[in-house]
Amino acid sequence: MSKITAIQSSHQIPKTTKSLEHEALSNCVETLGLAKIQRHIFICADQTIANCCSKAASLESWEYLKKRLKELKFDEPQQSQPICVYRTKANCLRVCCSRPIMVVYPDGVWYRQANLEVIERIVQEHLIGNKAIRW
Repeated sequence: MSKITAIQSSHQIPKTTKSLEHEALSNCVETLGLAKIQRHIFICADQTIANCCSKAASLESWEYLKKRLKELKFDEPQQSQPICVYRTKANCLRVCCSRPIMVVYPDGVWYRQANLEVIERIVQEHLIGNKAIRW
């Protein structure tokens, strides 16, 4: 028997640890409102190697997206408004052209040149203009 196999088979996680981890995970999911997320936006920003645009331009788009979602209270579920849009800064979405690239899931809609004006248009047309968030 190899050392790796012996270590794996001898390492048991106590049931109390499992239940504590499950409870912590459940609390995290509840606090973040993950069950209420209707859309998840990924934007190419803060790249290790900037191919599609400058790092500064991508971070400007990222900061604007964060600010607008927060201003509209779409960044977390509210009692009065259960709509929630999650956002993630991706190092690279592998479509390295046309400035910052943004993709919205579950729709799978990709946007190019996701600068401040484009992001604002998307917010106006798809978030504010349609509270049901039909992209």
